[in-house]
Amino acid sequence: MARAPASASLRERLQGWREGNPRLGPEAVHIDITNVCNLDCITCWNYAPTLATPKSAEWKRQRLDPLRFVRIVDEVAATGTERIILSGGGEPFTHPAIWDFIGHVKARGLHLTLISNGTLIDFDRLAVLAPDQILLNLAAASADTYVAYHPNQPPATFARLLAGVNRLRGITAVNFVLVINAVNAGELVAMVELAAAHGARCSFKLGDQPPGTEGYALDAASRAALLAEGIPEAMKRAGELAVRHNLDAFASQLAGAGPGKAIPCFAGYLYSRVFVDGRVFFCCEHIEAGHIDESDFATIWQSPPYRALRERLRAGRSFPGCARCGKHDMNFAAAQALTALDAQSRAADC
Repeated sequence: MARAPASASLRERLQGWREGNPRLGPEAVHIDITNVCNLDCITCWNYAPTLATPKSAEWKRQRLDPLRFVRIVDEVAATGTERIILSGGGEPFTHPAIWDFIGHVKARGLHLTLISNGTLIDFDRLAVLAPDQILLNLAAASADTYVAYHPNQPPATFARLLAGVNRLRGITAVNFVLVINAVNAGELVAMVELAAAHGARCSFKLGDQPPGTEGYALDAASRAALLAEGIPEAMKRAGELAVRHNLDAFASQLAGAGPGKAIPCFAGYLYSRVFVDGRVFFCCEHIEAGHIDESDFATIWQSPPYRALRERLRAGRSFPGCARCGKHDMNFAAAQALTALDAQSRAADC
């Protein structure tokens, strides 16, 4: 699917990547506001029913203090950050201050993305606040598959979520997050059709397999079938229905491309994450770069530990978790944008 031309700020950040030194703050800062969750998704690292090593009760109770949240948002905004992503190790709408958090981000004029399972959202209230985007963790194209992926939910939840999506239509961009594994791998085309019916985008990603959940993994034959048939069929259907998607990036992920391989890591220039306890992470892999209570965000972003991480990833020396890169789509899109900018530069020199 064709992508929009790189913005001026993205060009600046990509130039910073070339130079090995960020010119701006991260485009997006992802803030985890709670570890509390009400679902038990079958491949979740934190709440899957079959986890070999479940999280502790203390970990599950963690929530971000509202005053700390305000300070984080204000500090990252001062670095030129354009987008705040709210999620967590759990469900953000379990946090009692979630509506205040949404209001503060919007009052700062920042683009707001919410990552949610949707089951606790008051969609009428959310429509009034009008966040820019919601990534809805659906992982299904039917009520039966939804229940198989979310064992503690009844089939009626699926219909209620779709009604909520319809409420946001024309107000908030909705992106169906479709974590693909053995349970739902046969529904790619149906997922595209469901998105078309509700005015949503499709975001496919390869399902994780934390220890204890390996039974849900795609085997080699299933991966090959998706690459040869499932993804091309879904891409064709998306074209027919004018559904936005990331199937090109998903195919790349399924084929094994990632940081240090075919795709560079841009996380140290485009993205940062602040965990619920105040630790600042380089990316979704929880690679620590500082703590929000020890320095302001701008200082952490330019600190020697952060610079060392950028240099390591730029040199292709990845971490174990890079094999299941949570920012694959971001890196894939940035690599495409960089290629396009190079082509433009060569054309201009001719």
